[in-house]
Amino acid sequence: MRKFWKFAKPLGPGFGISKSFYLSVLAGSPALPPITGIINPKGTNGTIAGFGVPLVDGKDKAILDSPMLRGTYALASTDQKTVVRLMVMSAEEAGFAPDRIATSPAAALLSPELLIQLRSTWHLLQLSFESHDPDVYPSLDFLLGIAVRLGQATQAIIADPLAERYVIPGALIMHPRTDPKFDAREHVYIHRRQNGATWHVFTKGLAKFVQPELELLGVEEDDLSEAARFLMSVSQGVLSGFLIRSGSEVGPFEARAGGHNPSVWNHTPVMELLPPTGKSVSELLNMPFE
Repeated sequence: MRKFWKFAKPLGPGFGISKSFYLSVLAGSPALPPITGIINPKGTNGTIAGFGVPLVDGKDKAILDSPMLRGTYALASTDQKTVVRLMVMSAEEAGFAPDRIATSPAAALLSPELLIQLRSTWHLLQLSFESHDPDVYPSLDFLLGIAVRLGQATQAIIADPLAERYVIPGALIMHPRTDPKFDAREHVYIHRRQNGATWHVFTKGLAKFVQPELELLGVEEDDLSEAARFLMSVSQGVLSGFLIRSGSEVGPFEARAGGHNPSVWNHTPVMELLPPTGKSVSELLNMPFE
């Protein structure tokens, strides 16, 4: 069986979490659950273990058992190393426009059922990090767990803006994971776009960790699946601590500053993976390696 490049075990993650990392839970039910239905100190009955409080004046504990209302909440892990901010807004207040999404390139990735569900959004629940564990991975698990629990409790779709994807709650966390601590597929999505006679294949999502996105240019149509698998394997390596900079060797490729198409990248840092002189991307993607 063909294997992807192996990465040396890192001494630590070597990266943090960007302030721009957030997930949006597009709630399809008009009534929202109480905070205690999402998170409580013991994590009972399918809830996430931790503490949740509304960031409002007043000490009435009954508010924790009442349906969440418009406003901001703080959700903390039991060790309090991770604090997630939850903002609750109506779809109208958030400026959520399902018709615009339905006519965007992202809609091509959605089934008709998901598009219908998007149009049924009542509330937008936005999750972002206020602080995170220096080890990173426990904080990612905490955020993903909250997103899944919220999504399941509100008939929601989860929007991942930096990865440019929409996912149902049950598909957000991989079972099984590539690594027990994390899986790049939970945070990174592989996109492709036709570029003349060949294809441009690239990641979206590594920016969540203040790392450059990755791209391959000149991919033949027959090699699209192989290119996607390769980039996801490299992304797994990055999130293991194998960080890529200009000049890094990535398998048979060399990383150089990319991102020269502003319509795709704007100001996002990108590394293009280039083949050696005289070799094609397809040759390298199809060569046997261990």
